Formats: sequence, C-alpha cells, structure tokens
Amino acid sequence: MPELQQSTFRAVWLGAVLAAAMVLTAGCTDKAAPESAEAAKPLVAETQSGDFLLRLVSEKPFYYSDEEVKLTAKLKYIGEKDRVTLSHKSSPFQYRIQEMTRGVDIPLTMEAITRETELKRDHWYDESFVKAGVDLFDEAARDNEFIRSFEESDTFPAGEYEIELNSDFYVQMDGEEVQQLVTTGLIITVGKK
Repeated sequence: MPELQQSTFRAVWLGAVLAAAMVLTAGCTDKAAPESAEAAKPLVAETQSGDFLLRLVSEKPFYYSDEEVKLTAKLKYIGEKDRVTLSHKSSPFQYRIQEMTRGVDIPLTMEAITRETELKRDHWYDESFVKAGVDLFDEAARDNEFIRSFEESDTFPAGEYEIELNSDFYVQMDGEEVQQLVTTGLIITVGKK
C-alpha cells in the first residue's frame, strides 16, 4: 500500500474510533440531565392579550430535585394610557402546576385578599415564584403521596412539570371595571441528582 493511502487510511480509522468512543461515552451519561449550554439558558413563555403582555421565565429548563425552581412572572401594560390600576387577589399572578408523568394537579392556595397594583406603560411588573402551601382540604389531594411530598419539601420532587401562569385582574377602562385574564405556560424537568 502506498504511503499516502496508508496515512489516509490511518486518519479515517482514527476518526472512526474517536467518533465511536464519543458515542459510547455519551451513552453512559445521565439522560435526564441536558447539555450544559442548553441547561444554562432561561426558558421564556409570553402571551399578549389586548393591552397586556404576560411573561413567565424559568431560570433554566432543567433542575435537580435539590435545587430551588426559579420562576418569575411578569406583566406589562402596552396600551395608550400612561398608567393603569389593577384590582386582583393577593397577587395578579396565579400558578397552576401539573406533574405530567403522574398526571397530578397540585392544588396551590392563594389568599383571597383584594389588592391594587399600578402599572406604568411599557414597564414590567414582576414577582418571583414562592412555593406556597398546597390546598389539602381536598380529600384526594390529602391522600395523594406525591402531593404531600411536594407540599413538605422546599423544592420540586423529580418529574416533568407543566407550569401555567394566569394573570386574572380587573382594570378601569372607559369608566367601567373590565376583567382581564391572560395565560401562558411552559414545561420544566426536575431530575434526581
């Protein structure tokens, strides 16, 4: 075999061996954990309804079960007025969380206190998600082991979560109070460490 063909053969063979080693090594990693570059990117969902933009941001799409899930709800008024006042429950944001692999809705509680929040045009109003209590008045929720583990932990148990953010409020429009409901959502994964 001529020397040029032999060195080309060695280069192709070495490349094939390296590629096979990379594939085999990749198969040995934790499949629940995403690529590190993807895991570092925030996950964003946004919806516009009338004069309002609702945005839900997760710091990343994948968390480990010992990490705090970091979510931020944001609302922006984009209408013609300089500012508007919203009337809402204790927060203009309500979360609905479902663990998808188990098909379990997690009944979160919220205070029924009425509050007002003023929004300036083109400025975001935001609140960080706080893992509040679970409504255990529901007998099915009280008897569900997964819901109890969610409620007793500071973090999310391992699973795949659909997180729906609703912003339900009233705003004065042309002299009358008009209800607004804006919804968006995203999916995050929580894996075991």
